[in-house]
Amino acid sequence: MKKLVEKLTPFIKGSPVLKLIEGDFTYELIDNETGEIYGFVTLDDGKFVNYEINATEDFEEIEMVKNAHPLSIDKILEVAQSFVDSFIEADVHFSMLNEWSSNHFMVTYEERDPKLGILIPHTGCTLHFTKDGLLTNANIGTTDFTLEYPEVIVTSDEAKSLLRKSNYVQLSFTVNGLHDEEMIDPNVDLVYRSNHNIMGVDVNGKLDFATNFIGIDDRPVEKLQPITVTTSLEELLGIESYMEKKAGEEETSIWVDSSLPFDEENPEPLLTLSSNDTGYYFTSFLPYTEQEGAQKLSLETLTNKACELVELLEGNIHSKYVLEKPIVEEEEVGELFDNEDIEDEFMNDDLFPLYEPTQSFTFYRVHGDIIVELIEAHVQVGLYTGLIKECSVTKLPAEKEVKLQELLDMKRISLEEAEEIYFQDLEMKLARNVKCYDNPAIYTLAYLVDFPKTSAHIERINALTGEVSYVETGILKEGI
Repeated sequence: MKKLVEKLTPFIKGSPVLKLIEGDFTYELIDNETGEIYGFVTLDDGKFVNYEINATEDFEEIEMVKNAHPLSIDKILEVAQSFVDSFIEADVHFSMLNEWSSNHFMVTYEERDPKLGILIPHTGCTLHFTKDGLLTNANIGTTDFTLEYPEVIVTSDEAKSLLRKSNYVQLSFTVNGLHDEEMIDPNVDLVYRSNHNIMGVDVNGKLDFATNFIGIDDRPVEKLQPITVTTSLEELLGIESYMEKKAGEEETSIWVDSSLPFDEENPEPLLTLSSNDTGYYFTSFLPYTEQEGAQKLSLETLTNKACELVELLEGNIHSKYVLEKPIVEEEEVGELFDNEDIEDEFMNDDLFPLYEPTQSFTFYRVHGDIIVELIEAHVQVGLYTGLIKECSVTKLPAEKEVKLQELLDMKRISLEEAEEIYFQDLEMKLARNVKCYDNPAIYTLAYLVDFPKTSAHIERINALTGEVSYVETGILKEGI
């Protein structure tokens, strides 16, 4: 421990005398003279893997004032290289310097594939600095990994052709500033953007999908039929006569047990519902009483419950939403808590009420056949009671409903023209990537989208004007 502190000290402001004290989850880096916690150190099997300064918001604001002088890229890179020399045993190479904010910079070092010479992500280290070179966070990457060398069947140009034929560029509506409190009037645009599910092209010529990477099946969406509502909102939410409705915080209504004393400081609501211009948000805290021989409701019944709720809140959802095919939940009652981890004397219904498992449903807002991004409804329905346990429904402001059709009626560039813009500077770069989400230590090869001329990926193309917007990467310098 003493050796580790000695190695860290040169990277700490003022080089104070420090000591490491074991905490609950990490080691605390204590200033010997003041007793203040300067930072935190994380070890994994005795190996140093992370350092983080104890920086509160006030600290960062003070540092912003103190560090008002010009950015010193050379100073940051000099300190970064010194850290690498002190802590990284592997042969690593400078990968990138990014600016995240006016006083937050990130430097990445990575190992190279010994045969192909390409960088290996998540290896080496990631270092965070203030603009004058103060190290605020250091994370050591993986050191134990396997490189696979699958046969490269397709070339970079062939991978690009495959990507272009995959409907990679798609038409969609975007709503900008919907949750930005400073933006009173969100903007609605009709844009061409990339398919978010396509990560790249495998070297064997197959498309690489994000859903496959994380191990879930493709989730198709289906159109809805007109919904006939047979249940009231109160019944769906589980509002009963013994409950009393009261005003909560920030446009929230709460329901409490009217037979119990009401404590404004700690109201312990049974239900909470908030409704404003951005949407509806509901949570149920009703305890579940397990009934002997109770059967789970059918998926059809649960689906109807979710659809009726969204219909009551939004209306005419058959023309506004599509429903993602749900994954049938297999969770059992009470699985929220692991009884083996909690002593029997603490396992009672007062402290740990039974948890009713739920079925999840996701609705996506559409106009015609075009997705309206970020306008979604998520509903959790109790498997046994059919009550809504949680929901969030993002609303599209009424005046923007009209805007959707107006944009669609306007003259726009064709999909072919958008693809030509998108693929003009696009290249497929052979890269190392993690083979499987569940085992990040195995790396395979794939072609990933790259825009070497702009150093930034195309985020979207305005369908009306053809104007191109790029993803803000903050890249200040890249390795060779």
